[in-house]
Amino acid sequence: MRQSVHITSWGGRLAVALYALAAVVCVLLVYAAAVRRSAPVVETVTTGGARAVAPAPTPVIYAPQLPERDAEVEQAGDRIAEVEVYLKKRQSAAALAALTRARHATARALEARQRKGSRGDELASALKGLDAVQRAIERGAFDDAHRQLVALDESLDRLN
Repeated sequence: MRQSVHITSWGGRLAVALYALAAVVCVLLVYAAAVRRSAPVVETVTTGGARAVAPAPTPVIYAPQLPERDAEVEQAGDRIAEVEVYLKKRQSAAALAALTRARHATARALEARQRKGSRGDELASALKGLDAVQRAIERGAFDDAHRQLVALDESLDRLN
């Protein structure tokens, strides 16, 4: 059974009053802390002539030493790249026609090199490589033909 507690003694009333007073003081302290203004912040912004200017960079003059451009070899490389495009699309007839153009361009580059008195070993081996590519295309080995063409194209890039 529950019994109700009555605060009838003088000490009990005093305790309740002190608790109420403590609660009021806490509320007042929180209010005072919220209302209290902090000191104003002073910001200084500097503009104008005191700004540091970076010195102008010195220009770099560089003339690369590139090898002479051989138009015939570049033409042969372009024709080989054309064959690569047709092989990626699996168009064997167009690839064979482009391969014929690549063979003629490579032969012209070889003849031009021989007229100049330069050696054309790389171009002669490229012509042999084009024959191997043709055989690979005719038997339907497009991936092998593509790998061989990439190798030929890289060798012509080194040559030029």
